[in-house]
Amino acid sequence: MRSLRLFPLVFSLAAVPSTVISARAMTVQDYPVRTPATAGDEEYDDRYERERREQRRKDQEAQHDNSACETGCVEHEGLQTRGIPDTPLVAVIHEATRDDGVLTLRLRFYNDGVEPARLTIDPTSDSEPFFVQVGPEKLFILTDEDGELDAKEPLEVDLKPGQMESWWAKFPAPAADTKTFDLEIPPIATFTNVPIVDD
Repeated sequence: MRSLRLFPLVFSLAAVPSTVISARAMTVQDYPVRTPATAGDEEYDDRYERERREQRRKDQEAQHDNSACETGCVEHEGLQTRGIPDTPLVAVIHEATRDDGVLTLRLRFYNDGVEPARLTIDPTSDSEPFFVQVGPEKLFILTDEDGELDAKEPLEVDLKPGQMESWWAKFPAPAADTKTFDLEIPPIATFTNVPIVDD
């Protein structure tokens, strides 16, 4: 009789690991995996970077509700505000003007926290390009006659509490009937449906 009483307990304990494993397997994402066989494969690297950026954007938007700052955003004048993840910094699109085939974007960055924070904005990065998106079309920062980006130089500054820093860039203007756009500027969560002002 004792062996019969222990059987349900042993059976239930044996079932626990398989339940945990199956639940864990359901949460694993299907990310591309870098291996020696795929090293140096440009097409694979491009796919890897695209999927990594897309997943990071989704994670940021879910975590920060597409706009929030961890400490709560102070109200700033502008078209749209985004918190920069894991910092007290806030990015604000201050202007988005279309004129003569050029879309000029002016951004301001604020430190709304109580401690200094490092702001890094680097449009020269090959792995995380900055772009305006309208539907499937991506519009990248314009370049001048010397091949230099038509934008303010990269930023790497420590902002004190309450301090502000500005940055701007020029992009090809979307078609005249386009009224809004999305903006990708790492490491900020994507700005979506930003309105365009025509000069």
